[in-house]
Amino acid sequence: MKSRAALRWFWFLVVIALAGVHLALVAAAVSQAQTSAGPPRIEWIDVHVHVIGGRAPRQDYDGAVNAALAVMDEAGITKMLIMPPPQVHTQPSPYDYESFVKPLKRQAKRFAFLGGGGSLNVILHAVGDGSQVTDRLRRRFEDQAMEILRQGARGFGEIAAHHLSHLSGHPYESIAADHPLLLLLADIAARNDAVIDFHFDLVAEDTKAPEWLAVPPNPAVLRANLASFERLLGHSRKARVVWAHAGSDMLGYWTTALSRRFLERHTSLYMSLRVGPGRAPQNHPLTKANEIKRDWLSLLQDFPDRFVIGGDQFIASPLIQGGGPGMIFAQRAANIRERTSTFLAALPVDLARKIGRENAVRLYKLEN
Repeated sequence: MKSRAALRWFWFLVVIALAGVHLALVAAAVSQAQTSAGPPRIEWIDVHVHVIGGRAPRQDYDGAVNAALAVMDEAGITKMLIMPPPQVHTQPSPYDYESFVKPLKRQAKRFAFLGGGGSLNVILHAVGDGSQVTDRLRRRFEDQAMEILRQGARGFGEIAAHHLSHLSGHPYESIAADHPLLLLLADIAARNDAVIDFHFDLVAEDTKAPEWLAVPPNPAVLRANLASFERLLGHSRKARVVWAHAGSDMLGYWTTALSRRFLERHTSLYMSLRVGPGRAPQNHPLTKANEIKRDWLSLLQDFPDRFVIGGDQFIASPLIQGGGPGMIFAQRAANIRERTSTFLAALPVDLARKIGRENAVRLYKLEN
């Protein structure tokens, strides 16, 4: 009997030991998988996206929206805000939200939209310095803006005061940031609790255009525009302006120190981060080792509610062919998604959640 009891005890200890070894192996495998997979993926919302569906009769915005859905699932993007790029009257067939709004509304849990890039922005740049802004034009502009909101847009975008041309077929756009119609748009946005997505390539002082911009239609000299932007932001303290493309400065003037100064002065100003290519690497938020730069971390921690992710992704329908600016920009979208995920993973977790998702939900009144 004693030998049987001892034998049972022996086998019991063997089972316990084997179970312990199994659990240790499982834990090691999980740990190895997590290490090889890198940091945990943080879900995010991209508030600045363009879809390319072509022009009639070969238009395919359904395909472009489906392509966007596919990359969203792959990259952990829970929602996108789609908007037309800022266009001007000299471009052929400007398009606005009407082109893509139907497929977006069929996927309302994943998408929201802004409008005006192919309508309001066209009007703005057609009247130049604003001296020809009549009461009739103001009414037309306001009617168009209100119709955009009635159709369900969360605001206006992409609106440009100063937009550099990066390649052939890509327009150079320049008006004063305190243009009469931009001041009117700020009033409309304030009254209707809407957002303005604002493209503004900052020039702190008159400067000769760098060599990479020495392609028409960019001017030989870029004129200082900081003061007019301050006047726009000071015009209506309730107008929520999202200054697009923070973190990918093209001219070197948009430093963290300047961002801090603007955020302190203008409480309704927000910034959307484009963690992608830029011509001023000193103003990028990531080091070459993919760590957050100290000045950027300090800025984001001091203003945690004022930043969102605006990747400036261009996503095309698989049916669209050609080599225009939009298709060239679309080739960069995967890199932007990868760098955005790297950026969010490098932030403290609570701050990553705010910048990646929570601020966008609050600012654009999105469903969680």
